[in-house]
Amino acid sequence: MRHLRDELSTISRRVVTPVAVLFVTYLVGIAGYKWIGGGDATWMDALYMTTITLTTTGYREVIDITTHPGAMGFTIVLLLFGATAVVVTGSMITAYVVEGDLTAGFRRRRMQRVIDAMRAHTIVCGAGQTGTAVVSELVATERPVIAIESSAERAAVFERQFPGVPVLVGDCTDDEVLTQAGISRAAGVVVCTDDDKVALVTTVLARQLAPKVRLVARASDERAAARLRQSGADAAVSPGRIGGMRMASELLRPSVVTFLDQMLRDENRNLRIEEVRVEQGSALDGHKVDSLRLHEYGTGLLLLALRSRDGGYVFNPPAATAVNGGCHLIVMGDPASVSHLQSVGAASAQG
Repeated sequence: MRHLRDELSTISRRVVTPVAVLFVTYLVGIAGYKWIGGGDATWMDALYMTTITLTTTGYREVIDITTHPGAMGFTIVLLLFGATAVVVTGSMITAYVVEGDLTAGFRRRRMQRVIDAMRAHTIVCGAGQTGTAVVSELVATERPVIAIESSAERAAVFERQFPGVPVLVGDCTDDEVLTQAGISRAAGVVVCTDDDKVALVTTVLARQLAPKVRLVARASDERAAARLRQSGADAAVSPGRIGGMRMASELLRPSVVTFLDQMLRDENRNLRIEEVRVEQGSALDGHKVDSLRLHEYGTGLLLLALRSRDGGYVFNPPAATAVNGGCHLIVMGDPASVSHLQSVGAASAQG
């Protein structure tokens, strides 16, 4: 991947190259001193002489160079060049560690291993204000999530706010970045960028890479929303339109808005309105509403509506309403109870 290639290039430029120069200098020194010492000198003697020369230690010489002018010249050149190589290599390695590049490299590889192990997660493209709000809700409802952000500064702020959420620094319109985020294993993609062109390209690319993924995109207006839906987005959301509806609701029905806000922000109960798909052959398939016994799947579960297979809704469904495979239950409850009910609705009755 491009990010990995860039990282390897940086390591090669800042660490590997000076180390390689120092290693070659060592080899030249060892070979030279072995030749100077002749048969009386061992390879260990040559290594020792090279080491005390390059480190300017000044211990006793085991190979006599005082009677050999050429050997003295070789030592001078090796000392000047080799000592410089030692200093440069040491400073390069120290700077690489102190500046955090080494630690950051280890952290990126550890984060990538976490991403590679994730399944049915959500990829949030853009860690701005909208993306942060999306991630906050996904974290609150205990959904696995990954963020992609092109700005390193904004990604750093995001990491401090959500230390448990992996964030990739890259371009969401790059197929390599989306692949690195595990889009083939993802359950959903949310495009939160405020640039309609970037959102459009990301939507088309994400749909090509993952035809079955649930894809929601941010749009600046209804015209952009229509283009996004035509390009493969399952839903397009305009923050301006949503904001206007919210302002109207604050004016017309403030008690309802207050109730919904408290439901979303109550850290003790953490209630959410969720949907539960009932698969054919599951333990919920073939029941009536009055025989679902929702209290067995968690405290506080409340059935608000039922969406039939043809897309119609039955609000506050009567007790005799049939629950069949392919329908969706719209319930309110805490994330753990809803997750339990979702697992029951997806599992076979025999399982």
